[in-house]
Amino acid sequence: MNFVPLHLYSGYSFLRSGLSVPKIIHLAEKNHYYGVGLTDYETMTGLPEFYHAIKDKTLLPVYGMDVEVDGDLLSLFVNDEQGYRNLIAIELLASKHKLTHADILAHNDGLTAVLPIESCKFHTLYKQGNEAVASWLVSFQAGFKTFYLGLPYCPDEPELLSFTRSFVTKYPYDTVAFPHFLYEKDKDAIVLDIVKAIQNEANLENKEATGFAYFLSEEQILSYYQDHEIFNSRLIAERAKFSFIAKRGGLLHYPNDLGLSSEDYLRKLANDGLARRVPHFTPDYQERLDYELGIINKMGYADYFLIVQDYVNYAKTHDIYVGPGRGSGAGSLVSFALNIDTPDPLKYDLLFERFLNPERQSMPDIDVDFADIKRDRIVDYLISKYGKSRVSRIVTMQTIGARQSLRDIGRVYNYEPREIDLIAKLIVDPRWTLRDAYKNNPKFKDLVNSDKYYLEIVTLASKIEGLPRQAGLHAAGVVLNDQPLDTAIPVMDEDSIGYVAGYEMNYLEEQGFLKMDLLGLRNLTIIEECLELVKQNGGPAIDYLSIPWEDPSAIKLIASGRTMGLFQLESAGMKRAIQTIVPSSFNDVVALLALFRPGPMDNIETFARRKHGQEKVTYLSPELEPILSSTYGVIVYQEQIMQIVRALAGFSYGQADLFRRAISKKDAHKLQLLKDDFIKGCLKTGHDINLANKAYALIYKFADYGFNKSHALGYGVLTCQMAYLKDHYPNEFYAAILDNCGGTGDSKFAEIISEIKKQHIALSLPDINAASDHFIVAKGHLIFPLSAIKGLQSNFIGDILEERRVHGPYLDLFDFATRLKHFGLSLPNLVKLVDAGCFDSLHPNRSSCRASAASAMSYAEMLYGPDGQEVLFDFQMPKPTMAEVSNNLLENLDAEHDSLGLMISGSPLSLHQNALRDVKTVPLAEIASGSGTFLVAGVIKSIRVITTKKGQPMAFLSLYDDTSEADFIVFSEEYTASYSALKNDNAVLVKCHKDPRRDDSYLADLVTTLE
Repeated sequence: MNFVPLHLYSGYSFLRSGLSVPKIIHLAEKNHYYGVGLTDYETMTGLPEFYHAIKDKTLLPVYGMDVEVDGDLLSLFVNDEQGYRNLIAIELLASKHKLTHADILAHNDGLTAVLPIESCKFHTLYKQGNEAVASWLVSFQAGFKTFYLGLPYCPDEPELLSFTRSFVTKYPYDTVAFPHFLYEKDKDAIVLDIVKAIQNEANLENKEATGFAYFLSEEQILSYYQDHEIFNSRLIAERAKFSFIAKRGGLLHYPNDLGLSSEDYLRKLANDGLARRVPHFTPDYQERLDYELGIINKMGYADYFLIVQDYVNYAKTHDIYVGPGRGSGAGSLVSFALNIDTPDPLKYDLLFERFLNPERQSMPDIDVDFADIKRDRIVDYLISKYGKSRVSRIVTMQTIGARQSLRDIGRVYNYEPREIDLIAKLIVDPRWTLRDAYKNNPKFKDLVNSDKYYLEIVTLASKIEGLPRQAGLHAAGVVLNDQPLDTAIPVMDEDSIGYVAGYEMNYLEEQGFLKMDLLGLRNLTIIEECLELVKQNGGPAIDYLSIPWEDPSAIKLIASGRTMGLFQLESAGMKRAIQTIVPSSFNDVVALLALFRPGPMDNIETFARRKHGQEKVTYLSPELEPILSSTYGVIVYQEQIMQIVRALAGFSYGQADLFRRAISKKDAHKLQLLKDDFIKGCLKTGHDINLANKAYALIYKFADYGFNKSHALGYGVLTCQMAYLKDHYPNEFYAAILDNCGGTGDSKFAEIISEIKKQHIALSLPDINAASDHFIVAKGHLIFPLSAIKGLQSNFIGDILEERRVHGPYLDLFDFATRLKHFGLSLPNLVKLVDAGCFDSLHPNRSSCRASAASAMSYAEMLYGPDGQEVLFDFQMPKPTMAEVSNNLLENLDAEHDSLGLMISGSPLSLHQNALRDVKTVPLAEIASGSGTFLVAGVIKSIRVITTKKGQPMAFLSLYDDTSEADFIVFSEEYTASYSALKNDNAVLVKCHKDPRRDDSYLADLVTTLE
């Protein structure tokens, strides 16, 4: 069929389509169309995905975009490279202001225009006759070499079609079949209502709707449109002589003041830097440096290294913390000499070819970590140095996955949350689609088939699954280009941000754009805050770049399992790996980071047994001992595979890297050739065939297990530096990591508090005369900040601190109330402060203080009036006395928990120590790392009892102790056995286990009272 549907919106036209790009291509093939176009509304972001989805199909692609011009919709299609660049310019203009005819006429070369007659003034003017339409159309057609009137599919409005066909016989215009496709079937029109409800956080009742914007069958097209109208759609597609993938970006040139070429300038900086970093280096350093520089310059990447070293050193000289290195870039001595990376690659046996292979042309990729709160300053620096037009952030799209589609449908249609949760839990693999879950999980299939209720939910969810949900900024990516970006790639000009590339990260490199990963790392911010606290408390001023990473006491701390707050060592699985390996050196920590990955972790037990002398360390050949001795004969790193290939088969490191890459992909067609080459190499270097075959089998086994040593080592440095700070400055370190958690409601926060209590480090409540807006250390105590109190606004906290700074400490509750009244202090906020223990140092009886809060507010109002203005009296207003109320410990702890989310001053279980003395319980903060069946103790905060479909009761139980909260499910049988203990405020012991379907869900086997 000659028909090409040109007027299609994908999900990238937010709120306007129910079609994902893959679905568009699938439906075009299914309907036997000649080609397919994409004209998303004022965005080109979907074009790369469109290209990749269609490139291997027989369909002819047409790249386009819809724009509004003076309120009328116009579809534009790319004919050639100039048209593509003009479309880029038009999109940028559309992001800045409403497009005018002048905007379009200035950028119409290389574009075909189609005016959809149902979406413009044509739709109203045609009733006024030919002349009215003709005089209005002139402004649209002017300047376009090819211009069509697009005929919609609107069976309910036949007179519009009749008029247009008659009109073009009298005027120099042509028509094209131009139905607008927004969803698959006529009954799928409801999807447009759903996506709008999601965006607007609205609710829907209607679950069905029909429309005409669906994929038409061949029979419908042939019966509705005339032959020449259908053929014109093919003609527009065939007129496009355009290749979407082309080199449009280029490497930015780095300027230098010495007038040297980039290659010579890089050589000078590298030699000078090596002399500074290794003052008395041996000849092998110079040899390695010259070798790397030769490859870098030959491959044309001198400017790349100069650009990276420039912004890294800008950060290091402008109080922006930089990570020690990440990725394969740490294997470059040039990077080390330029001060980009911290560890010496020769000392740690890192390979340059794993980073930049002279036998494989690819862009170098030096990713750099910066303290997260200051990362944007690096982007600002790049813009100021190279100009706004050559620097861009990168868009990223959040797509609606299977679980999210269920949750969105649940919210839009007010389905019972627990029913949505029940279905979502059965999608056990986050990569699954709803269809995958139905095919691969019998429980999901049985549930959907069991009731029309569940089928309806999944059916509705399938309509939005796979659609882009929202656009955002990529967390790390930045594009640098030698020419203005707005002429080569779609960009948006965002206020306070600058340019944002309209294509996602993965699509940029294939068009030659240089993308840099400037990553924000919270751990660097933690180090910065820790060192600042050390300095404030009279400790030494420590340069973060000089923090040791091979300190024995730091390694010992890691081996002890006290890893909360340590980079990459906090998970329950990692803690188990530490218990197994018990690292005793920096090399062990690096190996630990490399081994704790899917696949490699299978070797943890072998590594540990060999390390502890429980299993003999063996090597296939003496040549392998220096390569594998540091990892006890176990292949852990990709670099070790490269070294083995070089040692046994005589390959160069470049060849060895290509060999490693190829074999790890397990390409059956190449494997035999690879094996033959390897064995020939082994025989040529004097090894026998038996050893060659064994070595190949070993490499084959570990090729996709091995981890990049450069990356593991760079992160190992950071991990061990943090361990050093935690060991030598524990209070300041804990204060810094608590400050950078998600607040007291964060499970990680509770685990850290639990670890702090085990270390017998003193925790203090947020004292009104000592606390700040962040954690501080004073007299050996960690003092909670006022910001930890739930519901207090940050500006009000600022007022408390500023008033205290200007007028001195608060004298008592009444003094505080009078001084903060004109800042908007309310009774609920005053009670929150009391509940959090803020006035304990002034009024030890917290119950009395709470009872006096209302009189304190009345006193303040008499002095300052209800509006906070000071009232003048001729007499001295007597200060009220504190209410005489007995201090209630449990009431205070309960209120403290409500205010802070945890308990600092005591434990609700303190009255039950006798009952707990002989029972081994797990703190609630640590149950995530528990396994099997275990016991927890706590106080019941809430119970929600429901009736199952079988008419049996079951309950959802919320429990808290002094560090954390956790929820448990009590099924019917267990509910019956535990019934007598299930009352609010009961102190209970819960025998429980993890829900095998969800990591963060726990099932109660039995609940008993502690009495």
